[in-house]
Amino acid sequence: MKEIKEIIDMGRRLDELAYETYSLFAKREDFDPSLVLFWTDMAEWKKNHLKHWKKISKTYVYKNLFNRTQNDLKSIIKQLKNIQAEHVEFMRRLRKKRISQDEAITQTILNEFCLVTDIYLEIFYSYDESVKDLASSCVEECEANLVKMANTLKPYLRLNPLYAVLLRSIVDLKHKYDFLLTRFGKLKKKAV
Repeated sequence: MKEIKEIIDMGRRLDELAYETYSLFAKREDFDPSLVLFWTDMAEWKKNHLKHWKKISKTYVYKNLFNRTQNDLKSIIKQLKNIQAEHVEFMRRLRKKRISQDEAITQTILNEFCLVTDIYLEIFYSYDESVKDLASSCVEECEANLVKMANTLKPYLRLNPLYAVLLRSIVDLKHKYDFLLTRFGKLKKKAV
């Protein structure tokens, strides 16, 4: 399905943008040192995550575990294109150092939020199932990084509604991942 290939390519591109973004954040001397360290770690994680995208683009077979229609996939592509355009515009401002630390924090949440959508969860889950020998799964790495991000950014997001969105996305990710595991994966109930 050409839509899935496009969604995978866009996921890779969004992670490339996130890697560049975090790398630039990590070089900012006007940001809090603890956040600079956090963004250094996030950049390293994204760099490693890009290796998964390379393998996914070569081996992924779409199983449509969430029963999406072709129109659903086209709608996802449209949303991802909007996210990508906004991120590119943010990068233009970032390269000119015209962003504040608060804007950097907000962009960090937005970067990760789009990659915990159902379609990417399904792609990462299917990839994990096909590899089988991973010490940890791609989905579990994403979840661990979201939790780390929530803990690190909490003091900076006192009244910001994005913090609630981040926490909700962690809960949704866990719930949907458990669903995939019990319905299709390792925890699938065996007939008696």
